[in-house]
Amino acid sequence: MSASNSAPAVDVERFVRLTDVPLDEAYALLANPRTRLTLHVLSTCESPLSLEGLTDAVASRDDADERTIRAALSHGVLPKLEAHDVLEYDRDVGTVQLDRPVVAVDDPVAALVDRPESMGSSPSPPRDSAD
Repeated sequence: MSASNSAPAVDVERFVRLTDVPLDEAYALLANPRTRLTLHVLSTCESPLSLEGLTDAVASRDDADERTIRAALSHGVLPKLEAHDVLEYDRDVGTVQLDRPVVAVDDPVAALVDRPESMGSSPSPPRDSAD
């Protein structure tokens, strides 16, 4: 599957406080390393982020191929996070939007996305983490 050691840790209580996702459901969501990587990337990048840019960033820390990661994100991770009102996923346009950071961003995973070819636009500075 994925390289779970490369997925940053998430403060579950902070995530629950910022998203209103019930604790047990938060643990279930955050058990997936790709979900944690996705949240770290989105918490540090300007929104919206292209699905391609998100896939590239997650792929840089995951040992699966990009096609597998894109499928996992678009059919599993993103719909689950959207169902919990954590983010907005526009399947038609291929963008993902997180209104505010929902995880602490000590690990600069999103720096991997700050490439114009990954985001489809010019680079932007990382977003500040909200408590």
